[in-house]
Amino acid sequence: MAPRSRLEINAANNAELRANAQNVLAFTRAARPKNTTLAYDPKQREFKYHNADTITQDKLLLFLVKDVTNRPLKAKSRKAADKVLPYNTQLLWRSVRSYVTAVTDLYRVQKAMGINSHKSPRVDSVREYLRSLQYRDAKLKREQFADKGRDTLLDGYTEKKFTSIYHKLWARGGILLECHFYTLIDLLLGHYIHTRGGNWRSAEILDLFTFKFNGEGPTRCMPLIFTTRAGK
Repeated sequence: MAPRSRLEINAANNAELRANAQNVLAFTRAARPKNTTLAYDPKQREFKYHNADTITQDKLLLFLVKDVTNRPLKAKSRKAADKVLPYNTQLLWRSVRSYVTAVTDLYRVQKAMGINSHKSPRVDSVREYLRSLQYRDAKLKREQFADKGRDTLLDGYTEKKFTSIYHKLWARGGILLECHFYTLIDLLLGHYIHTRGGNWRSAEILDLFTFKFNGEGPTRCMPLIFTTRAGK
């Protein structure tokens, strides 16, 4: 059997590398949190409907400008003043950024499949565009007299209200035990743990532990430790 030429060896190596990249991509997408897939899929389908070919920075910018940025909100923001009409609203820059993230994820798929040789679309022009939208949103909030205290610590609940809620949930546990207990745990973990909601809602007893923390004053200190390797 004649030895293979350098061209044949390179072709075989490239095919092996491409197949491995696709296998890794399939594995990582299968292990991805469900909410990430639910967030990305509709945005990627929308992009492919308008630009049914390989992804580039210019196509992403055109998609954002024509179909995303100036789109009115389905429901007016709670922070906007009552006199602001729904058709005068726009997607905030964070929502536009979520489209950029979803399309960039689709670009990585094309890159792994070997059908896109362009550089990442999320480069300087897109970043500058998002930064400009951030400045625009700040100006728009001033013009619409948005309540800047909403969704901040000023818009929270008092210790008395918090205590009243979990006492009522605990007292009504005899009616729907699992439902009330689950809501109570969800409320307490959401209050004391600074993490994504999906992380603590998927927590199990084995993910929680405690120990005596010495040197923290005259009363016993027992911190609750939560460990997770899932989610973001």
